[in-house]
Amino acid sequence: MSDDRQEKLTDGDKNELLMHNLPNSDGIPQSESSSSGGYKSEASSLRKPKKVLQAGKAILADQSKGLKIIVTGCIVFSVIITVALVLSIYLGKPQIGAHGAVAADVEECSEIGLNILKIGGNAVDAAIASMFCVGVVNAQSSGLGGGGFMLVHDHRTMKSEVIDFRETAPKALTAQMFTKKDMMYLGGLSVGVPGELRGMEAAHKKYGKLDWRYLVNPSADLARNGFKMTGAMAKIFKQGKVSLSRFLDSNLGKYYTDNGQFLAEGSTIKRPDLAHTLDRISTEGVDVFYMGNISDNIIAAVKGSSTPGVLTKEDLKNYKVEFRTPVKSTFQGKTIETVPAPGSGPILLSILNIIERIKPQKDSAESYHSILEAFKFAFAQQQWLADPEFELSVVNSTLKIISQAEADRLYNITSSINMTNSDPTFYEGKVQGSLFDLGTSHISVIDSQELMVSVTTTINTWFGSQILTDDGILMNNQMADFSFPVSGQTSLNDIKGGKRPLSNMAPSVLYDSDNSCGLRLVVGGENGSRILTGIAQVIMNNVTFGMLFDSAVLYPRIHTNLYPNATVVECEDTFPQKIIAGLEEHGHTIMESVEGLNEVQGVAKMLDNILGFSDPRKPGGKAVQF
Repeated sequence: MSDDRQEKLTDGDKNELLMHNLPNSDGIPQSESSSSGGYKSEASSLRKPKKVLQAGKAILADQSKGLKIIVTGCIVFSVIITVALVLSIYLGKPQIGAHGAVAADVEECSEIGLNILKIGGNAVDAAIASMFCVGVVNAQSSGLGGGGFMLVHDHRTMKSEVIDFRETAPKALTAQMFTKKDMMYLGGLSVGVPGELRGMEAAHKKYGKLDWRYLVNPSADLARNGFKMTGAMAKIFKQGKVSLSRFLDSNLGKYYTDNGQFLAEGSTIKRPDLAHTLDRISTEGVDVFYMGNISDNIIAAVKGSSTPGVLTKEDLKNYKVEFRTPVKSTFQGKTIETVPAPGSGPILLSILNIIERIKPQKDSAESYHSILEAFKFAFAQQQWLADPEFELSVVNSTLKIISQAEADRLYNITSSINMTNSDPTFYEGKVQGSLFDLGTSHISVIDSQELMVSVTTTINTWFGSQILTDDGILMNNQMADFSFPVSGQTSLNDIKGGKRPLSNMAPSVLYDSDNSCGLRLVVGGENGSRILTGIAQVIMNNVTFGMLFDSAVLYPRIHTNLYPNATVVECEDTFPQKIIAGLEEHGHTIMESVEGLNEVQGVAKMLDNILGFSDPRKPGGKAVQF
């Protein structure tokens, strides 16, 4: 890295780093005592050497006796040092610094990703391996039948790229086929063309280092040998988020029920059907999914549904990944990059742009009132986003949404609002439904070469369409993310064959452009529109309020949207009561929740210190690092 990007430590930075390296009660520095609770040191080429050796002048001299003695002594000394170094290499303990971290919502999947880093893979390899794993263990959230977005940032070259593997509508699908709204959520018509595997393949071909089979096989073995049901999946069953009778009447019942009841947390689940499919993908490649007999079974399952779909083999064969340029902005001197439409990265940037102008105080009800108003104005702007391949206005709309001028305008409005408003049109929004993406998974990775990967993947709502093929592929219900056709209304996010639906997903990276060794953050979230407000609050907690990254994730969150009621605010029950009381005085209706509103997974790096952290709001997740 060039000298102009070297670290300039403030006293606060020094104190922060020192606090992480104070010994704990066991005499172990805190940075080494936990895989997810503190930074670990890494020997990195990004650090500037303290001194630069200066070239001296060559001196010629006679071959005097004194010079011979000096030369002989130097040779002997060099031999001794060389022998000592060789002995230390063979006999001494290996000295290994921190090389990277993986944060997924399943601990085993973080471990699989980390093992990929340990055997020489890079962050893209690790992310892909973790994605395969999450699709096995947390099948309610993501998998081969879904899609998503991956943001790859090479911090050494400062180059970034988005890989869009979002599902598409089948070519023959029309809005008129959905005579009832429920048809967008369950059954064959709800299924989009899955992009997950094509996205993994594209990322691996362009960035991967290891052979493909190394990324697939660990998850195939996990599916074959069995894994424990996570608390996240068990909670969905306990809370009645899915129908037991529907599971019992389908392939899902074979794997997730026993004696007519849902399995409990900690139960061992084996998925031989999925293991066999993963074995084939490992040896035969991705084409076996999109053009082989696996695709035949996908079509049969979709067409055999109670609401038969129109997905065809041609749809699968013709699916294409899109490579896109990230959208970016700045937040308190840091650069933040995220995904463009059909992702909702522009909405995240809009929120952060307004928050920066609010200059929030951590314990101020006034600050949070303004932040909630900013959320609503930002969500109203989703009406201008859609698949840019179909709606050409999206490009210019995006530029406006993320512009500083628009942030100034919206800040001036939000700062003047004393009482919140229940009418979406007050916030320049339309009366429409909210996007879902409830069943999402996010993975964040940083490797030793400063490659940063942020990937969010989903099958949409819990267990997607709830169609499980004979090959173990759980199909998405991504058509629910299109705007439901309403007579007399138009939407950029309407249903068209081949089109990608709008999504709340916003995998992101944040870094200091002027200081390569400064804060680097890979972050993303899960759970519908709460993805955007959750990521924004974690970044605010970390950058604005100065919290360490794990504390920034753990701090209680708040959320509002325009729909269904713009005055309703969801609030975690640990959120400060003083602020809640102040918000009620501004007209907000508070709904306290004993559960977390959403989950954020991330990896932070400062200087050579790494901290990966997975949000405990989703049971079973844990970040790991080495």
